[in-house]
Amino acid sequence: MSRRVKVALFALVALAVAAGTAGLLARSDRSSPQAQTVTTRPRAVDPPPQVLVVRRRGGVPAGWDARLRRTRGVTAVARTSRTQILLRGSARAGGGTVTAVPRGYAIPLDALVIQPGAYARVLPQAGAALDGLERSAVLLSRTSARLRKLGEGDRLTVAGGRRLRVAGVVDDDLVGLAEVVLTQRDADAPRGATGQLLVATTEPDRVERRLARNDGVRIRALSPGLGTGLRTVPRLVARPLEIKARFGEFAVGLPYGTDWIRIEPRWLRRNVVTRSIPILGAVTCNRRLFPPLRRALRALARRGLSHVVDRADYAGCHAPRRIPGSGALSLHAWGLAIDLNAAANPRLGGSRQDRRLVRAMEEAGFTWGGRWPTVPDPMHFELHAPPAPGASVSQAPGP
Repeated sequence: MSRRVKVALFALVALAVAAGTAGLLARSDRSSPQAQTVTTRPRAVDPPPQVLVVRRRGGVPAGWDARLRRTRGVTAVARTSRTQILLRGSARAGGGTVTAVPRGYAIPLDALVIQPGAYARVLPQAGAALDGLERSAVLLSRTSARLRKLGEGDRLTVAGGRRLRVAGVVDDDLVGLAEVVLTQRDADAPRGATGQLLVATTEPDRVERRLARNDGVRIRALSPGLGTGLRTVPRLVARPLEIKARFGEFAVGLPYGTDWIRIEPRWLRRNVVTRSIPILGAVTCNRRLFPPLRRALRALARRGLSHVVDRADYAGCHAPRRIPGSGALSLHAWGLAIDLNAAANPRLGGSRQDRRLVRAMEEAGFTWGGRWPTVPDPMHFELHAPPAPGASVSQAPGP
């Protein structure tokens, strides 16, 4: 065989091997999952229900539950109410006192009253904790458990001598920033058309249209960040849990008054003082209120606006009392609220406050009651901001 023929045959064999190898590689690539391109149609996913809070001045009527359940898009409705229970002491599950309140006094706790089954249908995130909520048992919100140094299995003793077992601890946001959660069986709150509704719905607009909207009705969505813990940004209306976490708490005298109350003297001596401030002169408030209040009033005085505060129409700062209607403690009881130009700006009435006064107070850290949606109180300014760095916070009275 000639040299030329041998070269030609070798070239043909090389080409055949190369083609075979390329074919194998191509088939390997086609069979590789990584190399495959699969075109699929996106699967439609129903949006999760949104949870709305429905409130009405004077309480939500009983008929609204059924009306909302018949509304398209509504998947669950739960009625809740707020009350207070009076803490006399607490102890570990195996014995040992944690808190002992002085004789004749008790600590008011903001309590959320629920029906566990209905509540879990609206907020499934809270379902596991609600399983243990039975007779003579309560849940603590996470911040409340931290403040009280209590956990699952520990005991609360309330006014009247009843003992309540802590069945679990749940995130603050899942229980509306309540300090304690319990059922109607263990609550002193009367039954009836009070409180608010939680509504799970995929069509929030239909709920809005279903209910009469006026100044006495408020519908808002729960925070999308449920379960993230206590908010660091003050809310328009503060809950007792938020105030206690920032400013401490006090015990009240028994029997607990329906309006005016008695506050444990030791807490008053530590926290409530009388000092002189611009424009108003001597006032009695919580000592933490004075720095921001002075900032606001000095700013007005520098601008020649002292006249927007009527010294003769000042209605007080520290006032140991409960809020009419709800029975919750007023921020005046802490000395963290002040009423200015009161006669001209009555509670539930229209505002005649000079907006330059409102702006100065809000810039100093106060919340204005004139912005409250269902119970406007335009004379009222209250402090929600945390205490200054390094400031000590008085806690509950000890043994």
